Amino acid sequence: MPFNFEKMTVRAKLLLMVALMNGLLVLAGAFVLARLFFVATNYENFREHTVHFSNINSVAEDLSNLQGTLNLGLRASLTTDGAWPAEATAPLTDELKSLRTRIRLLGQDQEQDTKEIVTAVSSLADSVEQALALQPRDPKAASVAFSQLTDERMPAVWKLMLGTTRQGLTTVDVAQAKITHGDVLALQYGLVGIGLALLAGLGISYGIFDSVIRPIGDMHRTLLQVLSGDFRGVSLPRREDEIGAIGRVIEDIKARSEHVHRLAYYDNLTGLPNRLRLSRDVGEITRGAGDQRTFAVMLIGIDHFSAISSGFGPRYGDEVLRQIVKRIEPRLGRDGKLYRYSGDIFACALRECASDQEIQGIAEDLAQLITADFQTPIHAGELDTTLTVSIGVALSLQTERPDEILTEAEAALLEAKKGGGNATVTTVRQHSEQFRRRLKLADDIRKGIDAKEFEPFYQPVVDVERGVTVGAETLVRWRRANGQIMMPAEFIFVAEESDLIRGITKLMVNRACSNFAEWNAQGRDLRVSFNVSARLVQVGLKEIIVDALQRSGLPPDSLEMEITETVLIGNQSEAEKLLQDLKKLGLRLSLDDFGTGYSSMGYLSRFQVDKIKIDASFVKSLAAGDKQREVVASIVRLANRLNIDVVAEGVETVEQMQQLRAMGCKLMQGWLFAAALPAPDFPRWVDSTGVLLDELTRQNKMPTAIRGL
Repeated sequence: MPFNFEKMTVRAKLLLMVALMNGLLVLAGAFVLARLFFVATNYENFREHTVHFSNINSVAEDLSNLQGTLNLGLRASLTTDGAWPAEATAPLTDELKSLRTRIRLLGQDQEQDTKEIVTAVSSLADSVEQALALQPRDPKAASVAFSQLTDERMPAVWKLMLGTTRQGLTTVDVAQAKITHGDVLALQYGLVGIGLALLAGLGISYGIFDSVIRPIGDMHRTLLQVLSGDFRGVSLPRREDEIGAIGRVIEDIKARSEHVHRLAYYDNLTGLPNRLRLSRDVGEITRGAGDQRTFAVMLIGIDHFSAISSGFGPRYGDEVLRQIVKRIEPRLGRDGKLYRYSGDIFACALRECASDQEIQGIAEDLAQLITADFQTPIHAGELDTTLTVSIGVALSLQTERPDEILTEAEAALLEAKKGGGNATVTTVRQHSEQFRRRLKLADDIRKGIDAKEFEPFYQPVVDVERGVTVGAETLVRWRRANGQIMMPAEFIFVAEESDLIRGITKLMVNRACSNFAEWNAQGRDLRVSFNVSARLVQVGLKEIIVDALQRSGLPPDSLEMEITETVLIGNQSEAEKLLQDLKKLGLRLSLDDFGTGYSSMGYLSRFQVDKIKIDASFVKSLAAGDKQREVVASIVRLANRLNIDVVAEGVETVEQMQQLRAMGCKLMQGWLFAAALPAPDFPRWVDSTGVLLDELTRQNKMPTAIRGL
């Protein structure tokens, strides 16, 4: 017979309702007791989970200390030719031992994520020890290895550590969600009762809600907040029971997660958010910006900051950076947020605006204010330092990814630095495309160095009085795999900006020394010169030259360095020491483009110059009038009185040759005699110099055979 509630008597209905209410109340109480029993019995699991996170946090702290010591050593090595000072090497060894101990403790935890962390951190520690062992033998290679560890391996380990913390929080969150849902559901049905049972149920329910449900809900919300990376305003009640113990576990997890989060997303030196945080914030802005909204990223590069660190030490450089932050940050106001992008580059994410014109106006005004601020010297320690900045601005196109916006800002900054710095460039798509092409070209240059595609061409230096070739200037050419020959103007700037010029110079000097040692052994008496890049004045040139001379057997006085005033600007102390060392080895020094700079005369007295090269612009101006000719004649007379050889560059006509010879200048080079020649053609040209000069004098014109390639 089917059940029919409507046909039941009132007494039966009341009895049934009382029975149901009592049953629900009993079930609710039983469920709550079961959940409380679950919390109490699982307290040990929460404690073990806390120990695991404590071990992870200890590894993170040791990693942070290790990273700080590596950065200190790298900055200090800039002034010691790659060698690390004792104050950086000794702490590094101790920190590695401590890190090894932390890794062993972490490996004892029975957690799923332990193996991956232990493997990654152990591999990083092994790499640091290998680089540390390499440091006494090859400081520069060790510095390169340390730099790769801090730039590539460290960020990867930090991401793994941060991801592990969030995974742990999610596990706790799931367990707590089960407790909360069961208790709330049971108590909602257990609050209904009759008479004293109802009053008792309400009282018990309120007590359970206040002492159990509400704290569990607070813990649940706290876990969700920490999981999202928001640590603001997080607090839990202080209790001495199991709920309080769980709350303390969550508070501890929150504190440790916040610490790891800060290590991963903030710069230790300045306290600013770092590049990783900038990329994350830009991504959030991009996703939140509507089709009609735009924003901008500004990169602020400190010009020639490496000279400050190398000249006054890394500690002074650090203090200068802190003072720079104090100077820039107040200028941003509500328009943006400051980040430390890399060593000497800061970034600013500018607020959203309704139009490109508005955000561009804000960026330009801000750039002008920052540039003007740097006209006032920065006081750090007991010294005042005057700096300039280069600024690159990238405007958002809404559809771009964060890495694309940052790439465009880097392209704009590179464009601003291209002319020497102290400039502001607002990027357009053309700049970012140029930047990508430069990245591709830099990669091709790197492959070309490995494949030895760069080769020297030699432009002869002729003694027109004796009718002989006395030497040559080395000019680099890039003979690519497809047969195309690229001129230096097409790749030298990228090579210098990418720190690849050292590899090219090493190839050129080795080949030039080898060629001229061979040709001189055949009875010729030739000198070869090469141009020095400003990048090589700071590091690496002496080693390249010494190695090339030892390999080839070329006498040092057969090798000349050509330097320009541009090379010496900002590097005088480093350049003077380098030139003194190389002069002691027996090398000759040539001052190139003489007369075009402000300090050419000063360099004659400051450095032991063996030769000056009159710039081609002066030679070209000989036909312009008496004043121009007198300038050139004065340079020649000065050089002769100081017993310094003088070479006229860019000689293109017989008339120029005759005028220069009449002034007493007998050494010349230029298209009148020959263009730059590949190595196989150069000896033949040298041996026929006299015949070619006779033909040139007789015909009063340039014979075709002289031009070469």
